[in-house]
Amino acid sequence: MDKIIFSESMEGVAIDQVVRDQEFSMTMKHFHDTYELYFLLEGERYYFIEKETYFVKAGDVVLINREQVHKTSQAGSGKHDRILLQLNEKVLDPWLKSAGVYTLGRLFGDYYGVLKVSELEWQEMNALLLGIRDELKQRGERYETMVRLKLSQILLQIYRIGKKNVLKEIPAPVQTAKHGKVHEVAEYLTTHCETGESLEELAMRFFISKSYLSRIFREVTGFSVNEYRNLARVRKAKELLGSSDYSITEISGLLGFESVTYFERIFKKHGDETPSAYRKKAGRRESF
Repeated sequence: MDKIIFSESMEGVAIDQVVRDQEFSMTMKHFHDTYELYFLLEGERYYFIEKETYFVKAGDVVLINREQVHKTSQAGSGKHDRILLQLNEKVLDPWLKSAGVYTLGRLFGDYYGVLKVSELEWQEMNALLLGIRDELKQRGERYETMVRLKLSQILLQIYRIGKKNVLKEIPAPVQTAKHGKVHEVAEYLTTHCETGESLEELAMRFFISKSYLSRIFREVTGFSVNEYRNLARVRKAKELLGSSDYSITEISGLLGFESVTYFERIFKKHGDETPSAYRKKAGRRESF
C-alpha cells in the first residue's frame, strides 16, 4: 500500500515523500526533461539508470540526469521510504547562476548515479528537504526564495560530496547475470540505435532466447527493446537537429526509421514536440 506523506510544488520544483510497505517496481516509463534527486530513507532498491543497474540502500542519494531512462525495482524486503525532488533547469538555472551555484546540467552531468553520503551529511540534507517541504506547505512571505536557498545548499553539498567521492571507490553496478545481460543489450542499442535488428536477431547476437530477452529487458528498464531503441534514436536526433545541417528527412534515414512520418510520430511521442519545432527552438533553420 502506498502512503503519501507529503506532495508539494512550485514553479521549477516539486517534492514528495512516499512510503510503500509492499513489493513495488516502477511500472510507468520514466524518461523526462526534468532532473531528479531520489533520497532513500528506508529500505533497499535496485535502480536502473540509462544502461546500468545499481543497488541503493537507506541513506543513499540518486541523481538522474534529464532525459535519462530510469526505473526502480524491488530489492530486499518490501517496505521502502523515499523523498523525490524534481527540478526544471529552465526555471532554476538563471537563479542558480546569479547565486554562484553550478547549473543543473553541470552538476548532474558530472555526478549522475548513486551518491554515498555520511550519516552527518545525510542528516543535514534531510533537514533541508524537510525545510523545503515546510516552506511549500506554509507559503509564507518570499517562500520561493527560501526554497531556492535551501535547494542551493543541497546542490552545493552534493557537489562537494561528489567531488570527494571521485577520489574514493565509486559504487559499482549490480553484476547479476540478468542485469549484466540487460546492460550489454542497452549499451548496444544506445551506440547502434540506427540498427534495424529484430528482437530475434538481437537475442541471437547476445546468445539468449527471444522470450527471455524480452522479459528481462522490460523487467529491468521498464521499456520494450524497441521502445528503448527509439528513445536512443530520439536523443540522437535531438543532437543532430541542434548541431548539424542534415534535413529532417536525412536524419530520419540516418537513424534507421522506416519513414519520415514514423520518425516524426516517435519524436513527438517522446519529445512532446515535432522535430521541426525542436530545431526551431534550438535556433536552426530546417531544410528538406
